[in-house]
Amino acid sequence: MEYTYSKNHLKNFLNNNLDTLLDDPKFQALIVEVKVAEDAGSDFVNKTGHDEVHKIKGRIETKFTNYVKPSGELRINSVGENKRNGFDLLRIIDGINERIFEIPHDEYFNRSRRYGSEFRWSPSYNARDSKQVNNTKLLLQ
Repeated sequence: MEYTYSKNHLKNFLNNNLDTLLDDPKFQALIVEVKVAEDAGSDFVNKTGHDEVHKIKGRIETKFTNYVKPSGELRINSVGENKRNGFDLLRIIDGINERIFEIPHDEYFNRSRRYGSEFRWSPSYNARDSKQVNNTKLLLQ
C-alpha cells in the first residue's frame, strides 16, 4: 500500500471530498470552531476544556449543533463536569436557527440543566413548545 498521508496528499483529498466530509457533524464542528475563533479575533488552541483564547473574554469553549434530536430538542454534548473550570465562556452556535450564544462559565454550571454531559434546549426557543424551558431561558438571557 502506498503512503498517501502527507499534507499535500491530504489537501488534495480534502479538495476532492469536501462535500462528503462536510456531511460529517464532527468535521463540520471543527471547521466552525476554527472559523469562529478567527472571526472573533481569538487564537484557536484546541486545548482540553476550551477551543480558543481571546484577549478580553479569556478561554472560550465553542459548541456547534445542527441536529434536532428525535425528542424534538437541540443539543450539544461534552459540556458536563469534564469541562468545569476549563473555560471562561461557553459559546453555543445553533446551526439550525443560525444563532450564537455566549454564557459565562459560572452561569452555565449554576443555572443549566444537564443530562450527563449533554445540554438541551428548544429549537423554537419556546415559541411553539415548552421543551427545556430553563435551558432555553438561559440562552435567551
